[in-house]
Amino acid sequence: MNKEKLYEQAVILLAKRDYSSGEINRHLKQNAPDKEAVIDAVMERLISHHYLDDSRLIEKEIAKQLNKKHGLIRIKQELKQKELDSLLIEQALEDLDVDWFELAEELRVKKFGNELPKDEKEKAKQIRYLQYRGYSLSIIINLLSNKC
Repeated sequence: MNKEKLYEQAVILLAKRDYSSGEINRHLKQNAPDKEAVIDAVMERLISHHYLDDSRLIEKEIAKQLNKKHGLIRIKQELKQKELDSLLIEQALEDLDVDWFELAEELRVKKFGNELPKDEKEKAKQIRYLQYRGYSLSIIINLLSNKC
């Protein structure tokens, strides 16, 4: 596959949804595994035309995850699955002004109501749910111990 065909293929993919540079790079390598220099040129062209912007994608993804009330651990996991640069991820997360404790509390109240866990089985259920949603155990224990 030549340079123009690879570029067109990448633009078609990006027209459907935002991809990270890692995802596009992997996709291009699958279609032209022996043409590393061509792939690099296509990637540079996509970046120079602002079709690929990992920092913009990170911001959009973080906003989406926060809207779902996901915790820090889950957000990091989702971003890494999109093959985004870990330094960009860490920098974007450091710039956030989020009260993770408050977000976890809102999520717990939404799912389980204002009722506090009465027994260990219910407490364990809430802990598992909040861990699945990406909150650290320290936040969860603090949340439930302040309430109990």
